[in-house]
Amino acid sequence: MNAHDEIPNSDPTRGNKGIEAAVNRGLAVAMLKGVAAGAALMRDEGVPLNVSARVLVNPEQRRASDWK
Repeated sequence: MNAHDEIPNSDPTRGNKGIEAAVNRGLAVAMLKGVAAGAALMRDEGVPLNVSARVLVNPEQRRASDWK
């Protein structure tokens, strides 16, 4: 996948599809292996700390396109 590929069910208001994909991978890992593992994946993939903290700590603040 390159930077111009569409991500199914992606949020068109997000500016960076790579970060969107990393957030979704991190949320999946957090649900399967724990929040610390999800946070580590997001950190390693360059998700800004404020974004990873928001989606991991406050599920009600996740975007509709975030992995549930």
